[in-house]
Amino acid sequence: MSKISIESILENKEEKHKFKGKGIKKDNQIIYLDEKVQTKITLDSIITIERKTDYYLKLNLKKGIKTKGIYINKYGTFEIETLTTELIKKYNELKIVYKIKINENEFDTFIYKLKFSLDT
Repeated sequence: MSKISIESILENKEEKHKFKGKGIKKDNQIIYLDEKVQTKITLDSIITIERKTDYYLKLNLKKGIKTKGIYINKYGTFEIETLTTELIKKYNELKIVYKIKINENEFDTFIYKLKFSLDT
């Protein structure tokens, strides 16, 4: 397990959220706390993003493939379909562009960028 510095940006057509802080990297996972939202990224053949606070969101992302995920909040459980249109994974950098459908309704397109480095 290594301590890391993180910079991330999550944007869609309505907003742009930036985070700069600390986290940990353990094997193929990056874990950090973004404004009370526990965020876990698993870097594997399918990239998984999990966010947990008063809701739970799990996205599975692989370029060019529709994948299933889940969104649970106080209103219920919703199936998410994700289509990843761009995925660039480098040694310490990640950029993903993906479209989300919730219960068969087109929701939005997101761009997620993550950079991390060993904390010195």
